[in-house]
Amino acid sequence: MNNYDFCIQWILDHLQGEQTRVLDYGCGAGRIVAELRRREIDSYGCDIFYEASDYAASVDRSLFGTAIRPMEGDIIPFESASFDLVVNNQVMEHVEDLDVVLAEIKRVLKPGGTVINLFPHKGVWREGHCGVPFLHWFPKGSRSRVYYAAALRSLGAGYNKRDVGIVRWSEDTCAWLDKWTHYRTRKEIHTMYTHYFCDIRHIEDDWLQARLGQRKTMAAWLPTMTQKLVVTKMCGLIFLARKPA
Repeated sequence: MNNYDFCIQWILDHLQGEQTRVLDYGCGAGRIVAELRRREIDSYGCDIFYEASDYAASVDRSLFGTAIRPMEGDIIPFESASFDLVVNNQVMEHVEDLDVVLAEIKRVLKPGGTVINLFPHKGVWREGHCGVPFLHWFPKGSRSRVYYAAALRSLGAGYNKRDVGIVRWSEDTCAWLDKWTHYRTRKEIHTMYTHYFCDIRHIEDDWLQARLGQRKTMAAWLPTMTQKLVVTKMCGLIFLARKPA
């Protein structure tokens, strides 16, 4: 089970109903939206379809512009208090002004509505976009970041290698991270979320057991807090938050 499947199944397990309305914020190609609609869930998506991740051409043409809408800046192109759930999957580490985005998500949620979040924080061990451990810990624009990336790339680390040389790959990868990622500490994330939402609840253990599927007994013997710690360090944060009623 991948993140898309986890989000879809969580929604089906917790929010299925005739009145449920779901928004996928940063929906990319619209996979979650399309699957939920196939299952008769009233679902929508939006994305800025920016240079670093433009999936617009991959969106189902019957959905693009209606159920899936391009964004202008940070404004979500849907009416206020219109969704029961907003999901964001691997999006928030690309958001420069998180305050503005969280305010928009709160605006479009109904009172008591839920936002489910899946994204890495600064303390995660692996930089998930390139596969080089700890690369996101280096200062942006630093040559030491490039040298470190090159050293680990020479040892076989990293992916999306594109048949280019080690130095070129390292420079391009670091430039991409400098421009398109904004990693925050767990404390910073929680401070910002609690400004807009309440009842924050971490569900990394649910995610882990769902990912393991029939093998979930492998992790069941671990204490819940240990399961959550493993996920937050290896993959990132998975948590719920609610708009005050």
